Amino acid sequence: MKNLILMLMVFPLFILSCGSKNESEQMMSFIPGTYARQSDGEFGKSYDTLVISLQNKAANQFKIVRRWRYDRVLDGKPIDPEYKVTETSAVYDASSKALQESETLDAFTFDVKKKLLFDGPNQFNKIK
Repeated sequence: MKNLILMLMVFPLFILSCGSKNESEQMMSFIPGTYARQSDGEFGKSYDTLVISLQNKAANQFKIVRRWRYDRVLDGKPIDPEYKVTETSAVYDASSKALQESETLDAFTFDVKKKLLFDGPNQFNKIK
């Protein structure tokens, strides 16, 4: 009887641990890709693209290349756009389900069903 009770207590934990590993693997395969967002403001338009690629699978490490363009408007007339490209790395933390950037410790979170990436309040759509 004691063995049966013990098995009934351990079995649900085993099932839950199997499910979370599968979620982690799903997230790891979802993360690589290209994400984009656009925002309009009074003084111009901003275009932001993130390209995330797997760098080291054993360490859950990813490379992030961010390409940014800002089309400024001054006195109602467009002026030359500004460009910026940055490259950094991040590590996926399965417990928090977030990709943590190594230098600034910013966290990127994901919505797999809606194909979205969140960088704080900024929302990126996965395009590739």
